[in-house]
Amino acid sequence: MKHLDVISPQFLVGLWLIAGVVLVLAALTAVRRRGRWPLRLGTAVVALLVIGTAAAADTVNAHYAYLPTLGDVHDALTGDRQWVSFDRIHTISYKREMSFATGGAVVRMEQPRDPANDFGATTTIAYLPPQYFGEPTRRFPVVYLLHGSPGRPQDWFHGGNAAHYGAELARIGHPAILVAPQLSHSWTDDPECVDGKNERVESHFINVVIPTIDSQLRTIPQRTDRVFVGMSAGGYCALNLGLRHRDLVATIVDLSGYTIPTHEDGAASLFGPNDPSTARLVAANSPALYAVNLSSGPACRIWLDTGTADHTIERQMAAVAPVLRNHGIEVTWRVRHGGHDYRVWNAALTEALPWALGAPPGHDKTNQSRPGP
Repeated sequence: MKHLDVISPQFLVGLWLIAGVVLVLAALTAVRRRGRWPLRLGTAVVALLVIGTAAAADTVNAHYAYLPTLGDVHDALTGDRQWVSFDRIHTISYKREMSFATGGAVVRMEQPRDPANDFGATTTIAYLPPQYFGEPTRRFPVVYLLHGSPGRPQDWFHGGNAAHYGAELARIGHPAILVAPQLSHSWTDDPECVDGKNERVESHFINVVIPTIDSQLRTIPQRTDRVFVGMSAGGYCALNLGLRHRDLVATIVDLSGYTIPTHEDGAASLFGPNDPSTARLVAANSPALYAVNLSSGPACRIWLDTGTADHTIERQMAAVAPVLRNHGIEVTWRVRHGGHDYRVWNAALTEALPWALGAPPGHDKTNQSRPGP
């Protein structure tokens, strides 16, 4: 049952049909008013609320493909306890260690408070490839997966299917550590990965998260073996932080990310009152604005990817791609059928991650993307 697809049209239609049947039964009970009708009506109303809420919630879930299977829903609602704590990985059984050496492992890593940047203790989710366990002295490239908003690190391992793609990279001979850090205060928080008035996300990520991961895991701690990948708001983060810190990262993958900060309450909510410094900070964090005057730096590669229904993002990418190329940056831009959801991002990851890790093209024959216009 855990593999049951709960975002398929068939499942959604069935769920709404059940809600409709319960509604009819509740109406019939209210009309007849015989025997123990208050109890029956109350039971029907409660059932309708439960089924209706589940149907509505799963409709939203299906739109974005956050939790594709019943197992994902169960794990998310119970705190994702299926992932082993990295602090306890040395205590795992021999049998489980052998399973990790075959398929890799998803681990939870608890990060300490960072009061200097207004961050409390956070949870990072990471995928360690099979070779991490089978070759205990080997070091690996690290891919940072930057979540969107609303969002959290766990999304990459539910809707984003990151463990599957990590295992596929290991299978084709390009194993990497995949790290999804928490870059916001909460699921609904939208700090845009900038050093804003409420939290200093850029400083936290660059000065705390990356060095901590390099000290805890067997990464290759150099820019040529470090990749920033983001989707939606995380795509903007990957592009902006990657361009601003080319001394730390050589490869950027932007999936459906805008090229300017897009906080719904405006720039003042990010940087403070609307004064000249706010405008300066917005410009300094807008690839669409600063790309034309981009300072020289180390060689960098960028993968841009968007769905055909993401018209605004497609226009922004069309504007920024040639500007980046004019600065000598290698830009690969792909457009594929779909909207702003994990269906597009999963399809993109099957192409972009092997590219980012140096795998030869053509190993995946299922994608139907095309070059951006």
